[in-house]
Amino acid sequence: MQVRLFYRKPYPTAFSIERLFDQLTAVFTRRGVDVKRLELPHYNNTPTNVRLNLGWAGTQEPASSGEQPSVNHITGDVNSIVFRLHRPTVITIHDCNPLLRYPKWHPRYWFYRWMIFEWPARRAAAVTVISEKTRQEVLALTRCPADKLRVIPNFVDPAFTLSPKDFRVDYPTILQIGVKPNKNLPRLAEALRGLPCRLEIVGQPSPADIQLLEEYRIDAHWATGLSDEEVRQRYANCDLLAFVSTYEGFGLPILEAQMTGRPVVTSRLSPHQEVAGDGGAVLVDPYDPAAIRRGIDRVIEDEGYRRDLIQRGRENAAHYHIEAIADQYLALYSSLL
Repeated sequence: MQVRLFYRKPYPTAFSIERLFDQLTAVFTRRGVDVKRLELPHYNNTPTNVRLNLGWAGTQEPASSGEQPSVNHITGDVNSIVFRLHRPTVITIHDCNPLLRYPKWHPRYWFYRWMIFEWPARRAAAVTVISEKTRQEVLALTRCPADKLRVIPNFVDPAFTLSPKDFRVDYPTILQIGVKPNKNLPRLAEALRGLPCRLEIVGQPSPADIQLLEEYRIDAHWATGLSDEEVRQRYANCDLLAFVSTYEGFGLPILEAQMTGRPVVTSRLSPHQEVAGDGGAVLVDPYDPAAIRRGIDRVIEDEGYRRDLIQRGRENAAHYHIEAIADQYLALYSSLL
């Protein structure tokens, strides 16, 4: 079997989709699958570029019917190229953020709805989504056929391994991943007001967020452009992860912290609570700084509870092993041949 993986043109600061499927590619190849990686020549963000990418996609399938059985997989963001592909094609939808970002009167709303979600889903042989939350959003926001949607979750990077560390009760390091508005840094900052701690942020906070951190006198540090190894080291160095975002398609940092052996405080929302597993994290209302603070305080003050969180988190993260997720994709590909 050959699998052609179609990738968007790379963005300098967004590469989670590429990392996900490049790692799966290594597993597929080890299993004897012939994988071909194809990268779009243009960003898929204007009608002109969509047309150019469609023309390019139409030249990427082998012409001979004698080729080995093959499946296409559009890995995310560029689902419109499905219209020029003729072999069975899977598309992956990671989240519905574009449909939530723009009002219905905005032209971009309809561009995304028809060219990235609805029409491609009708054309594709199958549609994968990374969480039940995303599946429900797709059904609510579009008329994508429900019988084509299949949940295949993300996996936790095998490079994340257990890294034991004594918890520093008197001055814990709290890790925050991401700085976009949905990552909820202002409410986390308010929650940490008056708490002796170090806040380690992966990403560059906005000027307004920096001003807020300074106003609340929080010992905050941040860094951008980190390598994968440097990000993993941030997890290893921290005492707990605060991941109280208000919107996620999946919530991979929860699993990364659990695999490292760190307690997690996250949002009582979907998909956070499903990804965290039963008892694998402290669940809090992300819109209430006082609730966030209570969750963090409990982790700091209750050693037994903290140990239980770490144990349950590790057990939960084991369900998201890359081999298990690869099995699900390969079974889907085979069912389409």
